[in-house]
Amino acid sequence: MNKYQKYFKVGGVFILIVLTLISYIFFESEEEVYIASKEITTEAVTNFFIDVKGAVKNPGVYEFNTNQRVIDAIEKAGGLTKKADTSNINLSKKLASEMVVYVYTTSEIKKGSKSISCATKCNCETIEVNNCYQEEVSSDGKVNINTAGLDTLLTLSGIGDAKAKAIINYRNEHGNFKEVEDLKNVSGIGDTLFESIKEFITL
Repeated sequence: MNKYQKYFKVGGVFILIVLTLISYIFFESEEEVYIASKEITTEAVTNFFIDVKGAVKNPGVYEFNTNQRVIDAIEKAGGLTKKADTSNINLSKKLASEMVVYVYTTSEIKKGSKSISCATKCNCETIEVNNCYQEEVSSDGKVNINTAGLDTLLTLSGIGDAKAKAIINYRNEHGNFKEVEDLKNVSGIGDTLFESIKEFITL
């Protein structure tokens, strides 16, 4: 064996060792990434049960996950009945464990029959805020624009049926108002109208 053959043989063994090491590191890294990804996915999506009640076709307890929303709960319960009223519901709200989704009928909403029996006030999750509806009017007589229903909003001077529904639709699409001034973001409510009612509203 001449010296060139010897060099080629040694070089080939060296290259083989390097390729083996690279292959080992690459596949081990891929496996770690896969395991980490699987762990993240497992942590991110959690299954739980919630109770769907009221004006839905098939009331009951159903299983959901953290990626689903109130609209999914209603659909799993067979959808809404003809008497259902969703004007007070944030259909885009994400579901949470032990949540209660209660859909009221139009007559219940009009009669103000919204309270649910609880041991303590507002201590659990629901379709809108919690299992007990928050007060629509505060102790000082101001209308809570985050929780007020159609009839209560209509008590505000200058707020007619169209504007009241626009406020409710805005809440459903964007969530609760962070400041009372955000009411001006609602279509049809300008500076003049806002100035005339700002003393009568609260969050």
